[in-house]
Amino acid sequence: MEGEGGGGAGGLELAGGVIFLLGPTASGKSHLAMSVARQTGAEICSVDAFQVYRGLDIGTAKPSAMARQEIPHHLLDLVEPEERFTAADYLREAGKVLADLGKRKKKAVWVGGTGLYHKVLTGGLAKAPGTDLKVAAELEPRSTAELVEEIRRVDPEWSAKADLQNRGRLIRALAVWRQTDRKMSSWQREETVAGPLEGVRTFALVPDLDALAAVIRGRVAGMVQDGWGEEVRNLRERQGWRGCPGGRAIGYAEIDLWLAGKLRKEEACDKIVAATRAYAKRQLTWLKRVPNLCVIEAKPGQLPPATGVEKLAKALGRGSFSG
Repeated sequence: MEGEGGGGAGGLELAGGVIFLLGPTASGKSHLAMSVARQTGAEICSVDAFQVYRGLDIGTAKPSAMARQEIPHHLLDLVEPEERFTAADYLREAGKVLADLGKRKKKAVWVGGTGLYHKVLTGGLAKAPGTDLKVAAELEPRSTAELVEEIRRVDPEWSAKADLQNRGRLIRALAVWRQTDRKMSSWQREETVAGPLEGVRTFALVPDLDALAAVIRGRVAGMVQDGWGEEVRNLRERQGWRGCPGGRAIGYAEIDLWLAGKLRKEEACDKIVAATRAYAKRQLTWLKRVPNLCVIEAKPGQLPPATGVEKLAKALGRGSFSG
C-alpha cells in the first residue's frame, strides 16, 4: 500500500501518512511539498544536509519564516555552522521528530535532495565508529583527487557506489578504514541498523537538466538580490567560519571571494551556477538508483501540477501514524 512502512525510531510503527518527496536542487520540490501540506494538514521534514545549519538561509534556499509559520517544518537550524553534523546526528534528530509526529498523529512529507539522508532513513546506518577528529584532520589537507585515489584502492566496492565528489563522505570512509582496519563497505554490508522509514513510498521530481539549468541561473541571481552577500558578510565575522562544515555549502566560498574583491559578482554567480548544475546532475544520477521511485511530472520554474499534488495527497491519505 502506498505510504506504508514498517518499523520506526524507538519502536514506532508507521502505517501511512508519510512519504518522501525528493528531487535535485531548484526542481520545485519545496513548492510542491507546501501545496500538499496545505491540502492534507501534513508537516514538512527536511532531508537537506545544509539546512541544518543556523544562519545559512538564503544560500541553502531554506523555507521562509512565512512558510514555516504556515506549515510546521522540522530538522532545520539544528546546529551552528562551525559544528560537525553527521549522518548519525541527522538520524538521531529524525528519530525525535518521528516520535513527535507519531504521538500527535500527524502526517509528514520528508522533502529534500540529500541522498545520504534518504539512505540512512530508509536503508539504515552502518555501526562503524564515529570519525576520530585527529584522523579527519590528517585527511582534510589532501586534494579530492588524492582521496578518491586512495578510497578506490582500499575499498573499490564502496567507491563504485559513492559520490566521489563529496569530500565529507570520502574522508569518513577513509577514516573508518584507518581507525578499524575494516572497509566501510564491510561495515555497511554486515552491520547496519535498520532505517526508521524503510519501505516508505518515495516520489521525486526528475526534470530535464538543461531546463533546470536555466532555473538555477535565475535562482542564483535572485539569491544575490535577496541579500546573499550580506548573509555571508555576517558569517565571515564569526570565529571559526573559515573552513567550517557549514561553509562547504555550494556558493558560500564564491560569495566570500566576491566580498573579498577576488572575484567580480558576475564571475562568482557563474561559478555558483556551474557548481549547482554539477550537483543537480549528481542528484539526478542518484535518483535513478532509488528503488521503486515514483516520478512526478513537473517542469522546473513552473507551479506544481495539480495531478502531482493530488497523487501525493492520496498517498498521504492512506493512513496515519500509530504508536
